[in-house]
Amino acid sequence: MFNSVDTDGLQEKFDAWIGFVEANHHGKNDRINQEIAFEPLKNPLSESTMALVTTAGAHLDDQTPFHVETVAGDAGYRQIPHDVDQSRIRFTHTHYDTSSAEVDSNVVLPIDRLSEAVAEGRVGAASPFHVGMMGFNPDPSELQDVSGPAVAAMLAEAGVDVVLLVPG
Repeated sequence: MFNSVDTDGLQEKFDAWIGFVEANHHGKNDRINQEIAFEPLKNPLSESTMALVTTAGAHLDDQTPFHVETVAGDAGYRQIPHDVDQSRIRFTHTHYDTSSAEVDSNVVLPIDRLSEAVAEGRVGAASPFHVGMMGFNPDPSELQDVSGPAVAAMLAEAGVDVVLLVPG
């Protein structure tokens, strides 16, 4: 099935990466949710406002890139306007190959697909902005205690009903 995929050396690369993680990610701090929050849609998706949140390290060319030279990760976030010229979107992340995202940002920040869903009436409206984050955070304390609540409040204030999380 995957005959066209070059798998030479992938196991060795994976093993080396796992070794790097085990040796360097000393900030690991698993957090377990004590309860799982579930909030059903109040309105049909066709009447809801949707925002995108990507953990692909997306930011604008004039925003501070995510800090990748640390084993602690970066729990920050960046606002990305919905009507952005997508040639301005950059990807700062070292835990996935960003080359596809750099060719077409819709791979990890599907603004065009969301716009199409709105135009077709499948989604009521797009949020005026979306959120870029870096998914590498071995210790999620700051994400859970600071960044996550700040992003949630920002999106709620913007009238967002639904968030689509797009991993990097």
